[in-house]
Amino acid sequence: MYITLQSIKRNLGLFNLEFEDLIIGSIFGLVFTILFLLHFYTASIVVISLGVLALIPMDFSKCNRMYKLFMLFTSFLFKNKNYYFYKL
Repeated sequence: MYITLQSIKRNLGLFNLEFEDLIIGSIFGLVFTILFLLHFYTASIVVISLGVLALIPMDFSKCNRMYKLFMLFTSFLFKNKNYYFYKL
C-alpha cells in the first residue's frame, strides 16, 4: 500500500494556503497598516486590494496564485531580449 501526497509543499488547509502565501499576505497587511496610520487612505486601500488580488487561487496555471503569475509576467517583461533583423 502506497501513500501518495497531493504535493510536496505544505498546505495549511484553508484554501490550500502555503507558508509563502502567508508571508506575502502579512507583507501586504503590514504595508496597509503603516499607510493607514500615516493617513494615506487611498494608497492603503490600493495596497490591500492588490494583496487580495495577489492571493486569488488560479486553476489554469501551474502557478497556483496570482502573485506567482505577476512574478512570471514581470520576469518576462524585463528579460534581456535580442532582436535580429535580416534583410532578404
